[in-house]
Amino acid sequence: MISVAMAVYNGEKYISEQLQSILNQTVLPDELVICNDSSTDSSLSLLEMFKNKASFKVKIINHELNKGYAAAFNTALCAVSGDLVFICDQDDYWFSDKIESVVNAFKENPHFQFISHNATCTDSNLKSLEKTLFDYDVIRKLEYGSAIHGCVTCIKKEFLDYALPIPYSYTFDRWFALLAQFLNLKLLIDKPLQYYRRHEKAVTFDTIGKKQTFFNKIARKIIKNYKSINKARSMQNFDFQRSKATYLVDFIEKIRSAPVLPSWCDEHLLNIMAENAYQKSIAFQNRAEAIKHTGIDRLKAVLSAYKKGHYKPFKGIQTALDDLFRNTKGS
Repeated sequence: MISVAMAVYNGEKYISEQLQSILNQTVLPDELVICNDSSTDSSLSLLEMFKNKASFKVKIINHELNKGYAAAFNTALCAVSGDLVFICDQDDYWFSDKIESVVNAFKENPHFQFISHNATCTDSNLKSLEKTLFDYDVIRKLEYGSAIHGCVTCIKKEFLDYALPIPYSYTFDRWFALLAQFLNLKLLIDKPLQYYRRHEKAVTFDTIGKKQTFFNKIARKIIKNYKSINKARSMQNFDFQRSKATYLVDFIEKIRSAPVLPSWCDEHLLNIMAENAYQKSIAFQNRAEAIKHTGIDRLKAVLSAYKKGHYKPFKGIQTALDDLFRNTKGS
């Protein structure tokens, strides 16, 4: 059974094209589960119209209050029932063979639980920008094609059940990709199977396809670095990053507490993942103790933690400096 999970918020401008592209698939889904995140435009009526004409089951879940795209996807993903779950944005456009190609890839590679495919980047009118998603550095930073974009992914339900609910510390797509990467369960398809539309109202809008002057690039980099340092040295960021380690430990414990280890889970890789997660969790505990101090006492505590290796799971000296100057006021 094939499911598609979609999150919608004020998507009236592009959603009809996206829905039609799903309807045009050579292999149709068995269900489309949509979470409407309290849209204030005509999105809901467009969804209802599509539900009446679709040849497959369409389930619409409405949030009374706007909760954000991550929560909307969490709602949709928790409601799917298919063995294969495609994640779908409201403003892209699927090529007609997308579902068929991914299904065939899973059949040929049954061990994998997570598939990410390439996409052709376009402007708001679906005009190609002559680049694919895998071409851009936003993807290469996490290894070639390491997909943090949910709209080009499909996940097996048996894996998804362990990964849900999505931790608030992660974007939903980054969370799934991270787990699949750890356990070697991710397969990449270099072939573009959809258009990836970029426009200023997109939740994940970035600089793809935008021309920048040399001075704009320098200014953006300076501002970005300044904001990055301030963010890294806040207690909010410390707690945020610490929660990520906690969620990884929780995921590992969920698998280990199962009556039988899932067939897709390599115990050796799980143990490596566990060791890394537990070391990081212990390191966070020691860092938390160090930053409780102030002045020279904090310097001594941070240096002691550094000597004991508690900064190795992070960025070493850079993270130690962040802790040394971390602002704990009001925390």
